Amino acid sequence: MSPVYAIISGAVAGVLVSILPVVMEKLRLDDVVDAVTVHGFCGAWGTLAAGLFFENQMFNAGIIAVQGLGILTAFAWGFGVALIVFKVLDLVLGGLRVSKQHEQRGLDYTEHAELSYPEFQRDVTFETDDMTKRH
Repeated sequence: MSPVYAIISGAVAGVLVSILPVVMEKLRLDDVVDAVTVHGFCGAWGTLAAGLFFENQMFNAGIIAVQGLGILTAFAWGFGVALIVFKVLDLVLGGLRVSKQHEQRGLDYTEHAELSYPEFQRDVTFETDDMTKRH
């Protein structure tokens, strides 16, 4: 890929990484650190772009198809392995989900008695009415 097309690929990824978190939030998909957007969608775009902008054979359907197959294979493998691992954990340990109380409080508070984003906590108290005496 020439530098010009690498810049175009990066620019498209920059647009995707700006737009897709909003879409994910509207779909109510929880991705706090935007890992799915960055590594999933932008990674898929980068893989596809490598085929689209392949030097001396730009927009070659065969190359693009191979790149698409690579994207689908990586997704199927990653999703399939994760599904098996989490299903086994669910059967053996009863899952990885914390209690509803801990989920509502947030694990930063549950594990460390700290609120990681105090600016988002308005009038929230858990144990007492005074946040300085919450533990």
